[in-house]
Amino acid sequence: MRTVLLAGSSHPTLAQALATELNVTLGACSLVKFPDGECDVRVAENVRGVDVFILQSLHAPVGEHLLELALMTDACHRAGAARVTAVVPYLGYARHDRRELGSEPLGARVMAELLAACRVERVVCMDLHSPAVEGCFPQPVEHASAVPVLVEAVRARLPANAVVVSPDLGAVKRAESFARPLGLSVVVVHKQRLSGSDVKVQGVVGDVKGRHAIVVDDMISTGGTLVAAVNAVLAAGAEKPVTVVASHGLFVGPAAERLATIPLARVIVSDSLPGPLNPTFPLERVSCAPVLATVVRRLTS
Repeated sequence: MRTVLLAGSSHPTLAQALATELNVTLGACSLVKFPDGECDVRVAENVRGVDVFILQSLHAPVGEHLLELALMTDACHRAGAARVTAVVPYLGYARHDRRELGSEPLGARVMAELLAACRVERVVCMDLHSPAVEGCFPQPVEHASAVPVLVEAVRARLPANAVVVSPDLGAVKRAESFARPLGLSVVVVHKQRLSGSDVKVQGVVGDVKGRHAIVVDDMISTGGTLVAAVNAVLAAGAEKPVTVVASHGLFVGPAAERLATIPLARVIVSDSLPGPLNPTFPLERVSCAPVLATVVRRLTS
């Protein structure tokens, strides 16, 4: 079956990189905003009877990017596409995977059901906040990971005295999967979340004194968790500066100002999201196109 790759407006650069990895040309599709904010979608590519992949990262504005994906999917189905797969490097609301107070929605489930309602038959995601999020989806989910390419980026300049730091208990498994191929040990920072952007550190479990800390997390959003973890390991004797690694770099709100307050050797993220135009910190972005291409090839072989 012939395959067509289309690009939404959320991350055209990554879509082009994925097309290059797959050795295909991006399908013809136009996306235009009307003066009233509505989106005009025109899929000019012939998609009748083909396997369509639409790359659309669901970052802010999440609602607009999701609606655009829904409109593109509907256009493909109406044009006779055999199947539509959404390639979603970053899935918005993936952190809303549980209810703690009983009065809030299960955002990850809502997002999954909206994608199903859009008639997306398969979803390709990368480094979900929790593996349990996959259970929210009624359709098959292919879960890719940027960890291998991030590991190689760190390995290229790996200090001999390095140690991997998990910024909280929820990130321990991710830190272990990162540390294992590098032959490093893992220490854990215990934190208490005070709000959506503020945390309080309660202690560090493990030895970081005189060692180069590599703080590993799935994403950097406002930087609250990251800065708290870095300050905690520095207070415990880690050497300056530290390295920070994350699959997704959102860098929203006060993130840039917060990162400027800590000594950073490198901040390494994948390009699952468009990067800040003029970062004020030592940012390195690693392409996740090869990772996504591997999954797409597997689905089309």
